[in-house]
Amino acid sequence: MKNSALLKYWFEEVWNKDNLSVIDELLDPDVTFNGALDGVAAPGVDYKEVVGALKARLDQPYVTITHSMDDGDLAMVRVQVRAHDLTRTRELDFTGQMCVRVRDGRFVEFYSNFDYLRMFEQLGQLPSDALPVCLTGEKLTWVE
Repeated sequence: MKNSALLKYWFEEVWNKDNLSVIDELLDPDVTFNGALDGVAAPGVDYKEVVGALKARLDQPYVTITHSMDDGDLAMVRVQVRAHDLTRTRELDFTGQMCVRVRDGRFVEFYSNFDYLRMFEQLGQLPSDALPVCLTGEKLTWVE
């Protein structure tokens, strides 16, 4: 089985079917995380909590793999995530990439890069023009 097939299985089971037992099945106990959530998904942190935190913001997320590559013990996928906000008034559509190193059928390294800025914009937690505003050098300021 190609390592990208393990990623397909991961997204289908964990994210689309909410089968969290696959996390224990596929994550090596010494897995290292790299990416936007590496401070949250760190060694000793139960990845199920990370999944739960994200799913607490999204209604019925569905992940589709649009591209995949394999190279030795590495696999990379590009995914599209579709969901709704919890009130079902906003549709969400954002992408991400994940690269993993596989050893003995388990993920030992996770490199994850999802467009969380777009996700939070679509959820209404950030202004829809947050990226262009930040590129001008302006700061986003929250006012109570």
